[in-house]
Amino acid sequence: MRELTLEFKKIVGEGKALGRSEGKVVFCYGVLPDETARVRITFEKKNFAEAELLEIITPSPKRVAAREDHYLSCSPWQVMDYGFQCETKKELIEDLLYQTTKETIRLDKFYGAKEIFGYRTKIEYSFTGEPGALSFAFHKRGNYREKYLLPQGCALISPATNAAAVAVLAKLNELKLSTADLKTLIIREAKTPGSRVAALFLKRQDIELPDMKVPGLNGFLAIYSNPVSSVSQVDGILSSWGDDFVTEEILGGKFSYGFDCFFQNNIELFAEALKEIRGAAFKCGKLVDLYSGVGVIGLSLRDLADKVYAVESSESSVKYAALNAEANGAKNFQIACSLSEKTAGDLFDGTDILVVDPPRAGLHTKVIKRIMEILPKRVIYLSCNPITQGRDAAFFLEKYKIVRSAGFDFYPNTPHAETLLVFERP
Repeated sequence: MRELTLEFKKIVGEGKALGRSEGKVVFCYGVLPDETARVRITFEKKNFAEAELLEIITPSPKRVAAREDHYLSCSPWQVMDYGFQCETKKELIEDLLYQTTKETIRLDKFYGAKEIFGYRTKIEYSFTGEPGALSFAFHKRGNYREKYLLPQGCALISPATNAAAVAVLAKLNELKLSTADLKTLIIREAKTPGSRVAALFLKRQDIELPDMKVPGLNGFLAIYSNPVSSVSQVDGILSSWGDDFVTEEILGGKFSYGFDCFFQNNIELFAEALKEIRGAAFKCGKLVDLYSGVGVIGLSLRDLADKVYAVESSESSVKYAALNAEANGAKNFQIACSLSEKTAGDLFDGTDILVVDPPRAGLHTKVIKRIMEILPKRVIYLSCNPITQGRDAAFFLEKYKIVRSAGFDFYPNTPHAETLLVFERP
């Protein structure tokens, strides 16, 4: 692959720096605006090219030293001054919302993080190396066949979780297991009061593990996951001890979730988002919470509505949402296990407040159509992807106006953030 030396002028949507070479746009992670860098082209089309960073020739005053050598794989903005990270994210969100809605939407507030390392509640490590000398690894960004070694784990999750992971790895090396036997190790961590559960995904069903109790873990599961699939899916639980869930305390509520449930990855800023959501709600008869996960948002608003209806497609998350409702004394909370787009139409009837927190793909077109038919008084939309949120907002803006907007740096040192838009019917 050919190498180039060029100047990069700005950071664009996905968090890559943008430069130009002979009229062609070149994208590269790990470079900051106004830096000159030597890069290697890894993928090329007629009008653009992707590159990997080889060397910074002229560094920006906004550059800081990366904490980890694998930062380009897990958090390519580690090299960016944190204040500049927040400024850049706010501008990117506003730019992407403009591109998708053709409306100028300025964030009323952007919440930065107090902790920019150790904030994650979930980590997933793959394996590399020979039997007896395995190491944790991340796949290299843009190249699934190459991996970065992680001798002590990753700084995005807590030292206590990494210590537990390394202790598990030592036991696996004692057993002389190979990468043909192992898929991934996933650890879920509750920050307050603090607990962890590990799930080891195995490619074979006949592996017998010894006692896997290690300091720092409250539970451990050995799970068979079909090796044909590249994802760590649960195809059978082979053995377990202790808990298969953790419990997090947020704003006075207690919320449990299973090892295989979705949960937000930054508790400090999730709490701030919940405060913003609560500030956007009002006393009402009926509140509907779509893509509700284990019920945190809906349950946090239960005192503002006569009835809270939640919809979630994951059976495991629905189970924990019901348990969380009971644990928090929410008698007016009801959850349905369904895809939001396949939910019975009458569930939406009479909705005063609709809360949505969809995955990166955004809202299903059927959901948007139903919202535009019933026109709730207020729609509160939390998103991890401003592109799909802006696409959906373009529909809402035909009948609604935005009365509050905020950004949250749920993912420091990465290009990602969460955005909250509150729509009100005039």
